[in-house]
Formats: sequence, structure tokens, C-alpha cells
Amino acid sequence: VTSNNENTLMGPAEVAKYLGVTERTLYQWAQSGKVPALKVGSVWRFRRNEIDRWLESNRSGPSVDEVEPLTPYSEPPRSKWRIRKQEEEADVAIREACRAYIEATVKTVGRDIFVIDQFEDRFGSDVVRTVVNQLKKDKIITEDEHEGLGGEKVKVIMRRS
Repeated sequence: VTSNNENTLMGPAEVAKYLGVTERTLYQWAQSGKVPALKVGSVWRFRRNEIDRWLESNRSGPSVDEVEPLTPYSEPPRSKWRIRKQEEEADVAIREACRAYIEATVKTVGRDIFVIDQFEDRFGSDVVRTVVNQLKKDKIITEDEHEGLGGEKVKVIMRRS
């Protein structure tokens, strides 16, 4: 594992191969919380640095830092391309999940106005901003600015009627 890609998101097949277990075992571990994982929609993703920390905490003997590498390791360009592709797929899945969540909330909750911050806490401001702009473009919602309880300006969205 390279240190320059510590935050890389990995797919189940890659992690299962890395850990030497079947994908089925990995899914069971992820669902039970035995291995650190995040679920984006219906897809499991794993952060490389969290998997490495988890492995280190579940082993005996010297740590990776205490052992000299035999040969330098560099990932083949194809692997880097796959990793970028997986990261892009994860980004798309997060945006799709955010959009579905905002649309469902706006359609089903018995309120007219929703503070954008409530969605940013769950998905992050950059993802929510992208999704809100797309929903406005698709004429599903409108966006406005209201005065908050403390007199501050807060951004809100409303279902377009």
C-alpha cells in the first residue's frame, strides 16, 4: 500500500483481495461493523488508511513502520486509473444519494421551507451546493435567503409549486 494514496476509496473486490478474504466475508464484516466501511447508497466503500489502521490494530509482531521494505513499490498506471475511476464513481453515488434525500425530504416532510445547513451536515457543503443548483435548474426547488433566529442570514430551499 502506498502512503501517497492513504485516503483512496477502495471497492469491495480490491479490499477483499488485499485482506485475503472473499467478498462475501468482507460484506459480512462491513455490515457487522467489524471492518471500517462506508455505504454510499447500496455500494460499500473502504478508505485505504482506515483499512491499514484496522489491520495494524488486529495483528501481532512489528508494525509496518518498524520493518524496512524489501523493494520500493509503485502502483502501475492502470491501478491509479482504476482508483481515480472508483473515486469518481463514489462522488457520483454521493451526489445521487444527496439528491434523492433532498427530493424525498422536500416532497414528504410537512414543511414548506428547509434550511440548507441541515443537508450540509449530512453530505457536505460542496455536494449539497452542486445538488441544489441542479435541482433549481431542473425546476424542482427554489432557493432563498431568510433571517435566522439570531438575525443571521440563512439559505433555504422550497419545493417549487
